[in-house]
Amino acid sequence: MDQLKRFKEAAQIDIEPFDGDVLEEVYVRPYASEVYMTFPFAILVFRYFALFDQRYGTDIAGSGNVERLVGYSEDTEFWYEEASGLLDEAMRECGWCREIISSEYLDEFFEEMTDSEGNEASDEEKYLRFLDAGLCDGFLKDALREESKAALEMKNYMEFGYLVIVWNSALNKYMQFREKHPDMIETVCREEDRWIVELEKDIWEPYMAFYECGRKEVNGQAYSKIVLGCTGDSYVAFEAINPNWICKAVKLDKMLQLANEKLACFQAGRESGSAA
Repeated sequence: MDQLKRFKEAAQIDIEPFDGDVLEEVYVRPYASEVYMTFPFAILVFRYFALFDQRYGTDIAGSGNVERLVGYSEDTEFWYEEASGLLDEAMRECGWCREIISSEYLDEFFEEMTDSEGNEASDEEKYLRFLDAGLCDGFLKDALREESKAALEMKNYMEFGYLVIVWNSALNKYMQFREKHPDMIETVCREEDRWIVELEKDIWEPYMAFYECGRKEVNGQAYSKIVLGCTGDSYVAFEAINPNWICKAVKLDKMLQLANEKLACFQAGRESGSAA
């Protein structure tokens, strides 16, 4: 498929097929202590992405086989079993990475450190030791170091919690390149860039419900900081996915691929011209 046809197809992707107000009502019901999607709406979402896969050549709904619905006995069971897989497939397909730190994991590390070294170190020092023990220097470690306050609040004040870091290396690389080479972007991939910039503004909330969520930056690279879990009187889990986010992620990924292809071709042509 040529680039123009691929661009037109990507441009046609509806990034909000599910009404945001309806999603809020489906997920966040009055007086509910848990955030989940009701069975009929869950079927609709999975059926939509099965058709979406056929239309756009993705493989997002593969983990949620609607034909198996007869095996679920409770209204919420299907969503709890399948929803997180829907988002996992979309992230994998579209180049998104996710790192999760649980309060339970931090508790275990802190207890082991106290048992072996005493209780002289502060929680902040223990957290930094935790990062040193599990991660190499780089973007992810810097982002988690930046979120030390959020991590410790999650550990100390939630019954059980999860600090989630979500990022896209290809998107970060492109955004840094466009900042350094705005003229080239304007010349080579102006239309794709228009979509990328617009979609990037609203791509940092993959979940409908959360305790904290927002775009952050470290060393010029963007990520989303998200806090999920249980506070004792409410529960927000990984199943609280935003189906509209999946559509935005696919559209953004296709536009990034097109822009990068054009930029690579342009740079290769310029290099060959210089060599001649």
